[in-house]
Amino acid sequence: MKALTYHAAWDVELRDVPDLHAVADDDVVVDIRYCGICGTDLGIVSGSYPVAVSGVTLGHEASGIVAEVGPAVTEVAVGDRVVINPTPYCGRCRMCRTQRINHCVNKHGTESGVSYDGAFAGRYRTTSAFVHRLPDHVSLKAAALTEPLSCVLAGVRKIQPPSLAANTYVFGAGPLGLLYAWALSLRGLTPVVVEHSPARLAFAQDRLPEGVRAYASLDAARTDFFGDPLAPLDVVVDTTSVLLEQLFPELACGGTYMSIGLKRQLASIDTMLLADRSLSVIGSIDSLHGSFVEAFHLVTSGRIPTGRLVSHVVPLADYPKGFAALGCDLDARRFGPTDESSCKVLLAPGDLGE
Repeated sequence: MKALTYHAAWDVELRDVPDLHAVADDDVVVDIRYCGICGTDLGIVSGSYPVAVSGVTLGHEASGIVAEVGPAVTEVAVGDRVVINPTPYCGRCRMCRTQRINHCVNKHGTESGVSYDGAFAGRYRTTSAFVHRLPDHVSLKAAALTEPLSCVLAGVRKIQPPSLAANTYVFGAGPLGLLYAWALSLRGLTPVVVEHSPARLAFAQDRLPEGVRAYASLDAARTDFFGDPLAPLDVVVDTTSVLLEQLFPELACGGTYMSIGLKRQLASIDTMLLADRSLSVIGSIDSLHGSFVEAFHLVTSGRIPTGRLVSHVVPLADYPKGFAALGCDLDARRFGPTDESSCKVLLAPGDLGE
């Protein structure tokens, strides 16, 4: 089968690898239909997030059809349409036992697309605990966004707004920014989205929850949405990871700044303000205990229309085109903003149909 493998920064290739089959009693092998390109993948490929093992198959946001199962598997059967939870955890270490499965100390060798062969491939092998059978009405495209939504829900759990009337801002209208807008809205907040890219801004406008607006600048959001050019920042979700130093002084008393991006950016903040104004600066990565099941429910119930956030579907063989749509030019070895209206790009190893 074909698999997109990583060797070093800017050194990835689509190559033939041995086909996967069920080996252990609890194995589930999935024919991958769609796998989303994540910001983590972009960071790995560009060298800005050097975590992957050389030779590993990339990709972790996947859905597909069960191809084989081990003899002990009863939860799914061959032919079932499933979404994959790509984040196994041991359940025994201190992090797992204290509900921090995203930081399982035994995760090396199990992280899909990082230290374990991921889903930018024809097939992926996991176990029955980490696949969920999809209802017939849910598309495999929509299901592919379950894992990023799970990460978003993990972040939302950590945000403690002072009130549902809190001025809430999401910076960035990529897939995580739009998912945060939806998740925060379902929690009762009314976030405003700030996105500088005209293409992403246009894509986002009719894909936001009712009552949520997107603007090209913070000034426009404050003036138009809040009616106050100095509207305070009560809750900030920064999907870019580079705005802390700029926005920290503007946080309202009791405000929260959450960073979820994986770009390295050193920042200086006044720790006196941290205490004197009761501020919170937090981060979030990956799924927490139960967040994947919650995301699965929100996708399958239609509460969050994840399928509408897919902007591109690209055959796996054309993976450079998929990465380029997100600003990652593999030939030029350059990673930066793009003029395309790219939000969520899915690579499709097989038939582009359902």
